[in-house]
Amino acid sequence: MSKIAWIEDDHPEIPSLVRLLELDGHNILYYRTCREVEEDIDKICGCDAVILDIILPPATDDPYQGVSVLRKLREECKYDGPVIVCSIVRNPVVLHALHELGVSAILHKPVRPSQLYDAVTEALTEGTPETAQ
Repeated sequence: MSKIAWIEDDHPEIPSLVRLLELDGHNILYYRTCREVEEDIDKICGCDAVILDIILPPATDDPYQGVSVLRKLREECKYDGPVIVCSIVRNPVVLHALHELGVSAILHKPVRPSQLYDAVTEALTEGTPETAQ
């Protein structure tokens, strides 16, 4: 059973997407804010995969706090597992930063269940960075 940290503030389809992954045998740890991530960063770094939104509360001058979360995971915690980004963000500068930080896939919301399932399965089995759109 894989342990997956899902960092997402609000998305109407999250419960059904989480259930899909749980039915496939994954254990999902769910985080809604940057504060929750900070408090549990060691547990997140021990996960087999991370699903990450880019726009997270609390609101600051940086609207793309998910990039900072990913940078912290990669650089400070040395997390080298797969990261799947699910976001509405299409800003080329942000997407480039995500690629530089080694994301496995970028899924643009709204995310179809099959799209998420395939990205998670591929990331956990192959670990090859790739962008899905």
